[in-house]
Amino acid sequence: MDTLWSMTTTIREAERIPAFLKTAKEIENEEWNTETQIKFQILLIKNREYLNTDSTQTFNGLSENQINLLKDKTINMSYEQAEDIFNTKNYSDPPMRGRQSMSPLEKLGLVDRSNRKIVITDVGNKLLNNEIAFDEFMFEQLLKLQYPNAVETERRTWNSKPFVNTLRLIKKVNELCVQRGMKAKGLTKVEFGIFALSLKKYTDVDNVAQKVIDFRINYEAKPDNETKEIYRKNYISQYLLSFQNPENNTKEYTDNIIRYMRITKYIHIRGKYGNTCIDLEPRRMVEINAILENDNGAAKEFTQDDWIKYYGTYGAYDLPFDTIEKLTEIFNEILLDINSLENKLHIEKTVLTCPDSKSEIKEAIVKLRTKRVSLQNLEIKFDYNNDLSKIDEAIEALSNIRNLDLKPSIALEKWTNVALNIINDSLLIKPNSIVGDDNEPTFTAPAGVPDIECYYDSFNATCEVTMLSSRDQWYNEGQPVMRHLRDFELSNNNKDCYCLFVAPFLHRDTINTYYQSVKYEYEGTKQKIIPITIKQLIKILKTVASIKRANKDFKHTYIKQLYDDILLSISDATSTSWVEQKIPAVITQWENYMKSLVVA
Repeated sequence: MDTLWSMTTTIREAERIPAFLKTAKEIENEEWNTETQIKFQILLIKNREYLNTDSTQTFNGLSENQINLLKDKTINMSYEQAEDIFNTKNYSDPPMRGRQSMSPLEKLGLVDRSNRKIVITDVGNKLLNNEIAFDEFMFEQLLKLQYPNAVETERRTWNSKPFVNTLRLIKKVNELCVQRGMKAKGLTKVEFGIFALSLKKYTDVDNVAQKVIDFRINYEAKPDNETKEIYRKNYISQYLLSFQNPENNTKEYTDNIIRYMRITKYIHIRGKYGNTCIDLEPRRMVEINAILENDNGAAKEFTQDDWIKYYGTYGAYDLPFDTIEKLTEIFNEILLDINSLENKLHIEKTVLTCPDSKSEIKEAIVKLRTKRVSLQNLEIKFDYNNDLSKIDEAIEALSNIRNLDLKPSIALEKWTNVALNIINDSLLIKPNSIVGDDNEPTFTAPAGVPDIECYYDSFNATCEVTMLSSRDQWYNEGQPVMRHLRDFELSNNNKDCYCLFVAPFLHRDTINTYYQSVKYEYEGTKQKIIPITIKQLIKILKTVASIKRANKDFKHTYIKQLYDDILLSISDATSTSWVEQKIPAVITQWENYMKSLVVA
């Protein structure tokens, strides 16, 4: 049976790819045999890149010492200890684990094992050496990816560049919608799973686009969700008759592919959770149109050696917009977008002239995109402070953080950023998460910096968030949070600096660590860390909403008062009573005081 297009379900979270590649580098030039396959898997365990410590299934069969060793990332694990864990898991086919873990790296052109040895390719080394950004790597590899190719044995009857043809399909569907007077919104997740993932031939794009429209009309005409679901299942059973396990794969592969495509910054997600559409990024249409005008989505013929060289070499795909003419057009489009934002925010208009040389234009484009993100962050504050219904949207999102279309850790960073923009009169709320042109996060903030930085007239703060609630919370967020805050304090020593820490639940080890830092010291000086739960953040947000609905100003000094009261409450508290009794009581007392201002 045929199979739908997918990336890799071995590495579901694309941001883990560089870590897998770094581990593969440790066995470069070694022969790829059963011994090396097992060795690779053991190294992944040693580097804590394989076993998911958030899953209880990971620990089945392991001793308490092995579990603690896996969880405690402050301890260097030896190869022998990792080997012991690997053997204890008692896998039915041990070498297969290593083959499965290596497969995504090969499929993405990062590793070449055609000569029976592990060789890191040109693109692999450039990614490891930070010569190219992860989004640049993913964009080019998806543009080059084709079926059939010399590495994968599946989809031999296809003739398609799946990423290119997905872009073509979305554009064609939008054009048909405009012609019919329908809303152009890209592809729904249901449509994406059925039609984009099964598009075998580049010549079928127009025909499949028409099928999308027919399906949409019939699907949306159904009176309720139950009827829609019956129609979807019946349609899949007929349309994807020749495909393997289409019912499950259309859902699973869709989420997987979208995560990878979002990294490129050429895909825009429309709609709220539960009603998501995958569309072309409107801020990159110059680039997208140039690609689609020059690439019809047909697979090219390669020998095995030529394919491996082409796919493994960065820059092998000639970007048709890499010309002075197109780059100038991109520059002007971004500048127009910036001017539109400035007009909305009542900010003085930016006036710039496009440089003459290609290198200077590229450099200017990077700076303009950075400026646009800054304005988009200001736009969040503008929108959420001028439309009170949006506060309810933020509260709803935080209340359902595990059920959104985003990965929960990314979603928590996004909506905490929104909450901080709503709460008070900040000078600047600066999230450090990796975002697309639409200012939607694609990754959480990188290591070494706070998740969010907050600047006010009378104080500054960092904000750190995590979805971890087990002891991993302490391993991942204990020392790093205090270190980030200390670095932030040193860089902003003209004002008091706080850290707001937000998690679903606060683990006792995390609290004990912060308790010591707040009550006694960290590196010789006390710190101001405010640990709260997501529910408590929602409670604060609801209080702010009630103030704003009463047409009262909410000042940042009110939040400073809350932070200071929480810090003062530690004086006669144990670490446990501070979190379980004192902080909730302070928040309630503060809430009542804020409400009294409404009726005053």
